[in-house]
Amino acid sequence: MAATDAPALRSARGGYPGFWGMAWRRMRRNRPATVAGAIIVAFVLFAILADVIAPHDPYQQFFKRGEAAVDSLGRISNGKFEAPSLDHLFGTDELARDIFSRTLIGLRISLGAAFFAIVVVTTIGVTLGLVSAAGPRWLDDLVMRGTDIAYAFPDLLFIILLRAAFGDSLFGMRSIAGVDTGLLLLFLAISLTAWPTVARLVRGQVLSLRETEFSTAAQALGASRSRIAVRHWLPNAAGPVIVEATFLVPRAIFAEAALSFIGLGPPPPTPSLGLLISSHYSFVTVQWTALAFPVAVLSVLFVVFQFFGDGLRDALDPRSSRA
Repeated sequence: MAATDAPALRSARGGYPGFWGMAWRRMRRNRPATVAGAIIVAFVLFAILADVIAPHDPYQQFFKRGEAAVDSLGRISNGKFEAPSLDHLFGTDELARDIFSRTLIGLRISLGAAFFAIVVVTTIGVTLGLVSAAGPRWLDDLVMRGTDIAYAFPDLLFIILLRAAFGDSLFGMRSIAGVDTGLLLLFLAISLTAWPTVARLVRGQVLSLRETEFSTAAQALGASRSRIAVRHWLPNAAGPVIVEATFLVPRAIFAEAALSFIGLGPPPPTPSLGLLISSHYSFVTVQWTALAFPVAVLSVLFVVFQFFGDGLRDALDPRSSRA
């Protein structure tokens, strides 16, 4: 490191920023990733505060009975497929429901599926990858063969089998902690098809860390392999896992939308982005904006998470040129 760079790298306490401090510096200098992160925060706030922000009940129908009017194209306006206006920002759908309110609720479901998948996938993947790499050879072979089977099993077929086995209830329960079990099963099905990638990633990282000098030094000092795994190997493998979890978000969102589009998502009238796209697709020639807005939200979600994931990968790479 050049001597002229030293003052810029010193922290407020007179030392030098560590790995995470340098990663934060690189992340802030990446403008596309920073903007993407701000948009992600805004989307998350919209999803959390959807009930407050939504101007209308997402299930309320706004039929105009007895006051139908004829628009400029000669069509009778009875509340269905209304064009965007101040009262209905995204217009209304085929049942005269407010699309903006339903899109906000659909955004909550899509982000819920993504973050649920992150928790489940990282928990299973990190645990199995760490156990596989830190354990004896026979355990490594056993875990990796199971991972290969899970990786080779068709994702869509597994989700269909899971939904067919449980339906919309789990052991007779229709809801758990106020959340519909149909949604939980959908989130779980998406999650259980993505953990093998994380398990392989963690295993590879830990196997390379086992050969480092600090691992040898810790073993020489009498530290057990399990202690080394938790205190040293896992924190050093956290960077690639965080990046992989970030890229998992758009995949989970797209999976939820695709499953909802083919009828395997939340049951109607529960709105999700995929269900909104599926239901409005047939009426695109009647009112194209009804399809355009949910597609735009889904597309922006996918793009910003890709940009944020790319920036995070560069920030957590010590060899990045953005240091």
